[in-house]
Amino acid sequence: MMKITKTIAVCVIAAAALSVAGCSRITILRTTELKGVQDTLRMELTAVQNQLIEEQNKLLAEQNKLLEEQKTIAEILRLLRADQVVRFNQIDRKVSAIESNLLESHSRISRLDQQTAEVHRRLERRLALEDEAANQLQLQIEKLFEIAMGDFNAGRYDIAIGGFQDLITQFSDSPFAVDAEYWIAESHFAKRDYAAAEKAYFDFIRNRPDAAKNCASLYKLGLAYERQEKIRSRDMVWGNLLDRCPDAQETQAVREQMGDR
Repeated sequence: MMKITKTIAVCVIAAAALSVAGCSRITILRTTELKGVQDTLRMELTAVQNQLIEEQNKLLAEQNKLLEEQKTIAEILRLLRADQVVRFNQIDRKVSAIESNLLESHSRISRLDQQTAEVHRRLERRLALEDEAANQLQLQIEKLFEIAMGDFNAGRYDIAIGGFQDLITQFSDSPFAVDAEYWIAESHFAKRDYAAAEKAYFDFIRNRPDAAKNCASLYKLGLAYERQEKIRSRDMVWGNLLDRCPDAQETQAVREQMGDR
């Protein structure tokens, strides 16, 4: 662009110089020569103008291209903004939905916590009632056992047997039922009903092999046999006692009795 401008300036200056020189030498130069110079200048000016027009057209084309690119970029930006708005709206809706779900979840959890707390309270009340009922039942069993033992100690053996038997019938799983079985045998022995005592002791030993009073039952079973003059049965039972209960008091009593014989 600067090169073209310089060329125009040179041409103008040359034309002015020639004009001045022509004015001063107008009488000297011939008309044809002046015309030839003018034509040459016109051609050069025309060429320069054409060049300028061509350059101007190129600039306009580049400008139009830039404008088109600018429009394209603007449209792309508009579309991107519109897409971002859509995406932001979608994200906002999703966030709102999540927040709503969270609120609902918190509400459900709160209700569930309340229900769980209520279940725990009911369970605790039920367990407390069951414990109270179990305690009352235990007291009832102990009371029945104490009454039967009171009858035994008072010599009311038939009544004691009935009381112990009632306890076993009603509360067969209670530890007191095991002791009641033993004291039924003891009641028969105290009555001198040795046949019934023999059976009761034998059943106790068979059914309760790990009971605390097993060693005492072996000893008393031997005595029941002895009172019925079943000596061989007595010796077998006491031999079993010596093997199973070497450190028991009943074993020491058997040793003393066997030694006396």
